[in-house]
Amino acid sequence: MPKFDKNNIDRKTNIPNNTDSMNPKIPLNRAEQTRRDDDVIRTPKRTLYDVDFAIKWYIDNEVQPQIIHNDAVLDVPVIFTDSEKWNNVRQFGFLRDEKGMLQSPLIMIKRNSFVERDTLKTLDVNIMPAENHVFVLGNRYSANKTYMDDLFPIPINEQAEQRQILIYDIPKYVTVEYELFLWCDFTAQLNDVIDQILPYNRYAWGTGKNMFPTGIGSVTFETSNTTGEDRIVRATIPLTVQATLLSGQESRISTLKKALSVKKVSFDTVLDLPDDLFASTTIPPKLMQVSQQVLSGANILVTQPNASIQLTPISLTYIITLRDEVATYSNETTVTLNIAAGFNPITNATATVNEFDIYINGQYIAKQYYIWTPNPAATQSIVFDTNALGYDISSTDVVIINGRWA
Repeated sequence: MPKFDKNNIDRKTNIPNNTDSMNPKIPLNRAEQTRRDDDVIRTPKRTLYDVDFAIKWYIDNEVQPQIIHNDAVLDVPVIFTDSEKWNNVRQFGFLRDEKGMLQSPLIMIKRNSFVERDTLKTLDVNIMPAENHVFVLGNRYSANKTYMDDLFPIPINEQAEQRQILIYDIPKYVTVEYELFLWCDFTAQLNDVIDQILPYNRYAWGTGKNMFPTGIGSVTFETSNTTGEDRIVRATIPLTVQATLLSGQESRISTLKKALSVKKVSFDTVLDLPDDLFASTTIPPKLMQVSQQVLSGANILVTQPNASIQLTPISLTYIITLRDEVATYSNETTVTLNIAAGFNPITNATATVNEFDIYINGQYIAKQYYIWTPNPAATQSIVFDTNALGYDISSTDVVIINGRWA
């Protein structure tokens, strides 16, 4: 992470000085500096110690390796290597306690290396962009927006929604290599311990939030029985742990930052329509022009002679979806349909007769020539005034009802 240029932070001439480093300095923006001394939030941190602890905890508490010795079940102790213990192992091939006793059975964990994963590198290439932060937590109330109750009058213009958020840096994705050294008195005991460990290959080792995918590599065996020396039965198991690391500070700057959400002003689009949307099946061209905006989540307000409605994707779909249904001949004055009328999500009622058009053999029939109340059930019965219509309905007539069906 590069250093910040703190000189002339209030001047527009704050140009980074590139003479003292290969990496350019970033001008310090005081608008992004927020105090952390007034909160009690702990800075998230994950170190190599947490990864080491997760591996050892998992072996102790989940794997729980055991052997049978003299008809008794013994737990295999698990320790982490240090410089003194590792020198002892390198010199003698095994570990002895302070009294010179050979430590067996025993599992020793040794961390060999760790490297950042190339496939999951963060975005900081000599700089730390804003995209290298992830959202953690939001609080609706902050110092800029306090609680209000009945003791205070409600303002006419309500404050815009603003939240206090906490963000932290994206962690480093690393691969940590370990080796497990296993000592036992007999080969049969060593085989039993390995059989207990192998089923946990590719499991997430650890506890709580510190759990990491762990792979087991090729197991190697070593048996030494030199005259005058202790017999050595040992196996080495490599572990590959896919872990994440996050320090509490980078370049003396906390990786946890506090900020306030951005307030924004949004404008609604208002459509003035001279007629009621549900008085006919005609769809205004203005409505079709803003259909994509409504489906994208924009706020569209429609004003009508009787009321104003807020368009939503559901209500827009109901308005513009017109479907043809063919009626069935019942008698010389009546036709029926086995389909329910649509439900208007704006009025919370069944579609009215004005939202349907009837055609007989392709000819539009005015609404005063028939009696029909759309039914929310699946049966519709339409009765025509054949005297006003001038002819009777026959079984060969094609009666089509176009409108908003369920």
